[in-house]
Amino acid sequence: MTRKLIITGLVFFVLGILLGAFGAHGLKSMNAPSDQLMSFETGIRYLYYNGIGMLAIAGVREKMDFSLNFNYRMILWGTIIFSFSIFLLVLGNVMDDDLFSFLGPITPIGGILMIVGWFGLLVKYIRIRF
Repeated sequence: MTRKLIITGLVFFVLGILLGAFGAHGLKSMNAPSDQLMSFETGIRYLYYNGIGMLAIAGVREKMDFSLNFNYRMILWGTIIFSFSIFLLVLGNVMDDDLFSFLGPITPIGGILMIVGWFGLLVKYIRIRF
């Protein structure tokens, strides 16, 4: 599990850097409105936040005497659904294409999955007896 956490954290960082560069250069050259750029940056921030979180959990994994599988999946898929639905919505808006408009209601589902994953870890950790 520690290896998965580290790999996921690092992949989120790499994607954050790549997509951040695209947002800063590609979207700006497409004359994306500032509110669209801000939305894109929100998706990037959550990639970074959850990447840092995954690396932090990997660093203290030995203190967690419980399974992280469920929480890991909630955080992983929550981050992917949340961030990438935002990225696709912004791209669709910038290209004046409603192809991805169905993703609007899906974005909060990703947020809920992240909350479930992180809150579940908190509850599990509080219940540990040292």
